[in-house]
This record gives sequence, C-alpha cells and structure tokens, in this order.
Amino acid sequence: MASGGWPTLISALTATDDSGLPVEVIRDKDRGWRLTRKVLGQIRLNYVVDFTIFANAGWPSSLESAVADEDHVAVSARGLFLTTDKLQAADIRFDLPSRWQVAAPWPASPIPPAFRASSKLDLTDNFVVFSIRAFDVVTTAGFRLQVTTMGHWTKLKPLVRRTLQAIVTREVALMGYQQREAYNVILVPMEDTGGEAYRQSFVYAFKDPSEANRGVWANTMAHEIFHYWNYARLQGADYASTQWFQEGFTEYVANLTVVGGGMITPPDFREKLAGHVANYRRLTTTLEAIGTHKGPPLYSAGALVAFTFDVMIRKATANRRNIGSFFRNLWRYTHAGDRKYAWPDIEASLRGTVPLDWQGFYEHHIKGNEPLPLDRAFKDAGLLLQEGSDSPPSVKINPAATPSQKFLWKRLVSGD
Repeated sequence: MASGGWPTLISALTATDDSGLPVEVIRDKDRGWRLTRKVLGQIRLNYVVDFTIFANAGWPSSLESAVADEDHVAVSARGLFLTTDKLQAADIRFDLPSRWQVAAPWPASPIPPAFRASSKLDLTDNFVVFSIRAFDVVTTAGFRLQVTTMGHWTKLKPLVRRTLQAIVTREVALMGYQQREAYNVILVPMEDTGGEAYRQSFVYAFKDPSEANRGVWANTMAHEIFHYWNYARLQGADYASTQWFQEGFTEYVANLTVVGGGMITPPDFREKLAGHVANYRRLTTTLEAIGTHKGPPLYSAGALVAFTFDVMIRKATANRRNIGSFFRNLWRYTHAGDRKYAWPDIEASLRGTVPLDWQGFYEHHIKGNEPLPLDRAFKDAGLLLQEGSDSPPSVKINPAATPSQKFLWKRLVSGD
C-alpha cells in the first residue's frame, strides 16, 4: 500500500470489450492501469479485491480498510471500485450470495435494484456493509441511517437506535435538510476507541460503550454525522485556515445536539464548555494559522467561536435566530456546498442572519491573536466563567443573570 496505493489490493484483473474480446491492461504504478489500445463502448472488468493484505501487514486501523465477523463484512469503497478521471455519477448493483444483503451509502437508483452515487467521490469515499443480519434503519425527513452493530455494540441496539434517532432528527432540522439521502453507521467491535468519517458513512469503535457513558459516544456520533454537511459538502477553499470552522463548529453542534436531545444534562454541557476553555488556553497560534496539525486546542477554540456566535445571534434577535439559522444561510450561499467557502462567505452568511460586526470579530479573534471575548459571551448566556492559576476553568450559572440572559440559556440548552 505504501508504494502502490489502493491498486495493491487488486489482483487477477482482466478486461473485455463489448464484443467479448480481451483488452490488455498494464499496471501504471500507484496510478492504477492503462489500456494498450483504444476502445469504443463499455469495458467489462473482472478482478479480486484482497483486504487481507492489510491484516497480514499488521495495519492498525481497520476503520480505514475492512472489518469482518461471522455475520458482517464492512469494507472501504476505495478498495472496491476501479474508476476513471471521466467518471461522474455511477449506478451500482450488487449480486450477493443467498441470505446476504447490503447496506449501501447511496440512495436507491431510479432503476432498481441499483444505487446511485452522484459523483466519483461519493462512490469511493464511503464504507459498504454486507451482512446476513437485518440492519437497523433510522429515518427522518428523507435522511436514512442504516446502522450496523457488531460485537459488544449488539447488546445496546435499542439505545443506539434511540440515540441516533435523536441525533439525526436534530441535525437535519438544524440544517433544514429535505433531500433524500442514505448514510451508513458502522459500530465495530474493537478494544480501541476512534472513528473515521466518510462522505455518507461513519465507522466507529468505542472500547466499552454503555448507557452510563452514552454522553461520550453519542457526542462523537453527533460530531461525525454532522460532518456530512460540514466537511463532506461544505468545504473550505483553503483546508488549513478553515479547520477551526470545520472541526470547531461541528463539535459545538454535536454538543448542542446531545444536550438538546437529553443525552447529557445542562450541567454536563457547562462542563463541556469549561473543557473547551481549558483546551483553548493551550492554543499557540491564531485560529487560521494552525496548519495541518489539528487537535483538542483547535477543536475547542472553534467550538468556543461557535458558542460565542450562537449567543450573539440569539441576543441580537431575542432568540428568534441561532447557529442553525447561520448554517442554513451558508448552505444557500454556497449552493449546497457546490462552491467552496472562505471567510467572506461565512461573514456574509452571518450578516444575513443578523447584521453585527462579524468582520471586526474575525480581524481581532480569528485572523488576529486577541483572546476570544469569552467573559462577555458567558455573561450574555447567563453564565460565569471562573478561572484560576492553579485550578481548571469552570462554568457556573450566574446568580445575577437577568431574565433575558436566563431565557437565552434555557433556549440554548433545549435546542430551540
């Protein structure tokens, strides 16, 4: 893989043209293959995909390759499909052995029993699951989650289903999303903890999931599923300088989702905010100058910007608008992510939500290195930020909060 790329997994490749005549293909290093002659019409390919190469090499992250047990085979679509630079949309059909079924991360095609991937990226940047077990399905407003629970996740199936229903319902509503979509959630039985988000799928391992630690794994699920919008569709024109938005705002939406959905309590949410402050204090660059090194300080800094923006929007509009109003504007301004965003797009979307000095905030606190105005944001939300030199930050309810500040906090943690 290191030297040959994904084509390393492919063996016994043969090609034939429309008339059944063989077409010679030559391996072109890590770029795949090329034909030895020009062919008009379709080409039929036959090949074997061998994911055991990862296992035999001791590859540590099956979340990026393949996971299997007696009842399931979950595989990266990057290793399944041979594509060309000219490929646009693709119809996919699976012919499976008896009893087996597929959870495909694409909507059904108008010509059943196929699926339709709207782009090459949608085709390859995903995970596909084959199983002899029925998949759990969670649906809201046309957004269809197909849930695969393996190993120790199986005993939590009802709780997982309720959790995902609450998450996707709230996030779809926040985005005002009405398109038909399929999305795979694959919960794998690893003794490690970690997740990998794809275009329309998410593979997740949590060492010992339970109802007691639901707030932890539910927050990760909410974070990764929201990446469907804020990463897979909404993308920054420059990767490094927009990660504070991609990761930080996604984390804040996840925090809002789990508190609004009752998966954590408002005091738990205040603890999350305090944790973000502690992480943010370790940030050594401006938000735009982080480079490619992401981590908790950047995630938390971005989450605190999102929290501050949410409070500013709510205060200025008497809670009639919020962070969701801004995201729906950005979705429209970028034509559902067809155009990559930069700060002017974010600023225009904020200004379209409520006309405040967003540019000044950006110049001072995002592009610039002035500390975020957290004391003011917490005060406007009816909270007190307490910090000491020898104690971690804490966020408390402000006993001197005004009725409007108390009401803002109540609306914020309820998800309204």
